[in-house]
Amino acid sequence: MYIRKAITIAFAAAVAFIGTGTDAFAAKVRREANFTVRIENISNADGYETAGGARYPFALSPGFFILDAKKTALFAAGEKASGALEAQAEDGNPELFSKHWLTRVGGLKIGVFNKPEGSMMPAPILPGQAYQFTFKAKEGMKLNLIAMFGQSNDLFYAPEAAFELFDKDGNPFTGDVTESFMLWDAGTEVNQAPGVGDEQAPRQKAANTGKAENGRVGKVADGFVYPNTRDVLRITIMAK
Repeated sequence: MYIRKAITIAFAAAVAFIGTGTDAFAAKVRREANFTVRIENISNADGYETAGGARYPFALSPGFFILDAKKTALFAAGEKASGALEAQAEDGNPELFSKHWLTRVGGLKIGVFNKPEGSMMPAPILPGQAYQFTFKAKEGMKLNLIAMFGQSNDLFYAPEAAFELFDKDGNPFTGDVTESFMLWDAGTEVNQAPGVGDEQAPRQKAANTGKAENGRVGKVADGFVYPNTRDVLRITIMAK
């Protein structure tokens, strides 16, 4: 009786072990790839004409990016801007975004792009310049990023939602994503005509100054004329 019982227990344990091993073997292995993101200022080197006839160069500020398995949002249209969004949109400062996400746990990666290609110092990118950064990501991860329209009070470029870095078959994405980027208004500071406002980042006396708007985040609709995104920026994602 004892021997029969021992054999039965051993057999059950073996079956359990085989089942566990089979499940582990059958689990899908997530693919991994290296990605390079390139953000180019392709705007007219002669600049853009203001209402008064002056011209201003298009500039894009340093920005922030995040990789996550979720479609992590950096803002919500129709809602008040966070302090991190305000700093990014008004002053081109991504540091508050970094500090916010550094306190989070989980499988996410964050980073700042702030040095024009070939430069060792943080600065906006002017016509002909570019930001470029690389990262490694696993299947299922998404990319989101944000940067300021430098000649504005509180405008920024960002997609409506994070990008899928792999398709449903696990193939890494490569392509031009410029069309997904839109010009948004943070609603934190009253807008002035682009390129001439004395409370805009290139001309203001100090960061975080300017007449408060107390509005909400939304697509730009202030009556001023802005260049088409595709005429000033080219944003590409390249997988290796």
